[in-house]
Amino acid sequence: MMHSRLSLLALVATGACFSTHLYAEIDISGYGSIVAGRTLGTVEDPLNPGQERDEILTADFYDVGQYDNDFSFKPESVFGLQFRADLGESLAVTAQLVAKGTDDFEPEFDWFYLTYQATDDLTLMAGRRNIPMYYFSEFSEIGYAYPWVRPPSNLYWWQVTQFDGFHAMYSFQTGDYSNVITVFYGNETSNDNKELKYYNRLYGGNAQAVNEFWKNIIGFNWNFSGDFFDLRFVYFENDRERTTINADGSATDSDPFTQKFIGLGGTADLAQFTILFDMNLVEYTDAVGTEYPTYLVSVVYNIDEFHPYISYSKADHERTKGLARTENLEEHYMLSYGIRYDFHSNAALKVQYDKFVDQGDKATGWAYHGDSETITIGVDFTF
Repeated sequence: MMHSRLSLLALVATGACFSTHLYAEIDISGYGSIVAGRTLGTVEDPLNPGQERDEILTADFYDVGQYDNDFSFKPESVFGLQFRADLGESLAVTAQLVAKGTDDFEPEFDWFYLTYQATDDLTLMAGRRNIPMYYFSEFSEIGYAYPWVRPPSNLYWWQVTQFDGFHAMYSFQTGDYSNVITVFYGNETSNDNKELKYYNRLYGGNAQAVNEFWKNIIGFNWNFSGDFFDLRFVYFENDRERTTINADGSATDSDPFTQKFIGLGGTADLAQFTILFDMNLVEYTDAVGTEYPTYLVSVVYNIDEFHPYISYSKADHERTKGLARTENLEEHYMLSYGIRYDFHSNAALKVQYDKFVDQGDKATGWAYHGDSETITIGVDFTF
């Protein structure tokens, strides 16, 4: 069943699966995706009325991986290696080296952390990891771990995804059900943020850089699983600050605020069907009461090594306070059809069609994505 595969492959994110023994007490594991695609037409440029441009699908918001009418491997292809060293006495260190097409495949260590098994039930971690925001956050780049080519990008769209911090994980049983509660705390400084700089240029800016600061990230996850389901609830909050480095070198600070993130996601195996979902709400304590409600629902039909699927994801941007109260801002949905073929024990071929519909308010410039239709094909693998 797909749920069993997902539960097993989540362990890849900690280097516990698909590992090859190199020498005493050091393991290496890896994953990768070779993905190519293109959009299928042209659209009126939302920010330049009367002008045509290629359709554009932002398949990866964080790294600004985008498809247009030119067939390309760069937006989503990725290769990763994880190294895990057992230091003895329940202490281990893990590092992850990743090369992405969006960075011209220049390798970079994006994870590095210590793990201490304090007891059979309590695990402590310190270092750099993904913020556990969404159901698939901690292995979102490991394409083999989920049915689609990617988790829907209009759900996984935040400009910060990692942080330096601490995790404490406690596991326990309640009857026939498994529980894992994780408490985490940390901070993230994202200098010259790629996504925010892209948006600055998109709207005619010429900033040298946009720096994003997420401070005092504190929250918890609760994973609850049984024979046929796995659920995860998450809550965290943090202080958010932003500084724009202007073309002349001067700095402009945005008004700081606190953001809150609430989410519920999971999978369920029902006969030959697997259902996956993720629902999230982000709230700002800014002057206009900004909110971002998003959700995903997907159904997979499992026929031996073939897994056809359909998914629907929706994202909104609303303001809930005072005269600024409105729902006519950024809004879009993505409808995806595809099939996964497990042609090898450690590799899968995927073909996917995405229809992105931009429902943002055109009059105020919030329909900047534009509609698009995209076809992608790729191979995901682990070792």
